[in-house]
Amino acid sequence: MDFNRYFTNEEVESVLNGWRQDHPQLTQMTELGKSHENRAIHLLTLTNQDSGCDEDKPAIWIDSNIHATEIAGTTVALHIAHTLLSGYGSDARCTRLLDKVAFYIVPRLNPDGAALALSDSPKYVRSGTRPYPFAEPLAGLHEEDIDGDGRILQMRIPDPHGDWKISSLDGRLMEKRGPDEHGGAYYRLLPEGRLEEFDGVGIKVAKPFQGLDFNRNFPYAWQPESTQAGAGPFPASETEIRAAVDFISRHRNISVAITYHTQSGVILRPYSTQPDEEMETGDLWVFELMGERGKELTGYPCLSVYHGFRYHPKEVTTGGFDDWVYDHFGIFSFTVELWDLPGRAGIKDRDFIGWFRKHPHEEDLKILRWLEENGDGPPLVDWYPFEHPQLGPVEIGGYDRMYTWRNPPRRLMGEEAERNTAFVLSLADMLPSLTIHSLALDRLTDEGDYRLRLVVENSGFLPTYTSAQGRKREAARPVRVELALPECVRLTSGQAKTELGHLEGRSGKLSVSTIYAASPTDNRAWTEWVMRGPSGAEVQVQVLSDRAGTLRGSVVLQ
Repeated sequence: MDFNRYFTNEEVESVLNGWRQDHPQLTQMTELGKSHENRAIHLLTLTNQDSGCDEDKPAIWIDSNIHATEIAGTTVALHIAHTLLSGYGSDARCTRLLDKVAFYIVPRLNPDGAALALSDSPKYVRSGTRPYPFAEPLAGLHEEDIDGDGRILQMRIPDPHGDWKISSLDGRLMEKRGPDEHGGAYYRLLPEGRLEEFDGVGIKVAKPFQGLDFNRNFPYAWQPESTQAGAGPFPASETEIRAAVDFISRHRNISVAITYHTQSGVILRPYSTQPDEEMETGDLWVFELMGERGKELTGYPCLSVYHGFRYHPKEVTTGGFDDWVYDHFGIFSFTVELWDLPGRAGIKDRDFIGWFRKHPHEEDLKILRWLEENGDGPPLVDWYPFEHPQLGPVEIGGYDRMYTWRNPPRRLMGEEAERNTAFVLSLADMLPSLTIHSLALDRLTDEGDYRLRLVVENSGFLPTYTSAQGRKREAARPVRVELALPECVRLTSGQAKTELGHLEGRSGKLSVSTIYAASPTDNRAWTEWVMRGPSGAEVQVQVLSDRAGTLRGSVVLQ
């Protein structure tokens, strides 16, 4: 497959259907739900069904394109699936993972918004297309392709009181006017669009007509519109988010979750609402370790949203996906912001949010030059005159943001997908995983008395409760064992249903110093039964863990 491209809704569905036909034992394609406009939200479940169903295996959740224009995530999600499917049987890692792990992949959680963004007459909304918070557009400027050329750019209007001027470095760029600067030619910069209820004097940018932000609609620390813009009327009010919330809440086998966004080239982790000091300390250390592995594989640093990605130093974002799955279920979760244009242009070690407020103008030229050498085509549209139906003479131009700032140029999308796929496979290899260390039967008497001894291990990095937060929330039941006895066999000691408790993983042993090293077997548990029955009778054994999988075995009395 060619991943130096972007996929329409129809192409996503075609690819998924093709995989379902070509790999029937590895794929299941279902509907997570329907969008506001009644489009299917496709869910691709990947696992080797011959080795067990998905709900009997530890799982990882992957979604993308929750925000309408952030279509790069869909390509990454499809690349992950393609890597696993094409590698099954030939690549040891892909084979092992599909045999032991379930991947729940939603390549496009927001098909309505993506359809708008990818159309020949594009419209850019934050998330969904449902009018919100009001049924009619508010007064002010609304972003729109006003001249019908298939692009949404910027408008500039000459104004002696404007805060912009033509760049001294390149006449196509705009440069901020100095705070004490006078006597030049200045402009107002506005999004390309149309005004509602224009009075001929005042120009303000209106609150969007379709102003939902799906990543503010999840049921963690949710706040109403007056506090958190785009949050929706109540938690999980939107059909797309409700579908995801319902699925994840019912699938307790998920221990890790990734949601793909753009832009910045950074791996974000909880919390958005509080400092690291408020997080379970052991979980923080695991988040940091996972994040370091992510940085090694993707080149993206890993940051707490609260400490490194706030839009305002005195404000926090609420109702986010990663906060919700971690806080409510103890799932280790990451928001991956794909694509870092300034970073690619050589602008490193910057404040990801603060850079847009303050940086040297020379960096704008550096980015333009990089795009001219590496982009799909001319990145900046020369300013051209246009007779605006309300504002009169204006000029339209500037960046076509969709495949420069918001998403990678097409020729670089495959490279971006490949590096992020490596991180997902690494996380999947960290999931808890039940194994049977031993299942031994001893004959005790000639009268048909037997002792059955079971030792179970967690061979995974994460414990069977995933995280300290998961244990606190009681999000996963302890490991338990169930015997199925034929009528001719009866227990004389032990119980048919036994709880073994949770089993630790290696995530609780993070010290890299050998000086005081100790590796206790807290990842093991055992139980035994004494039973009486005739030779040849078969006893079924089932070991169950919500997060680490289900194992089945049997012994024959002899």
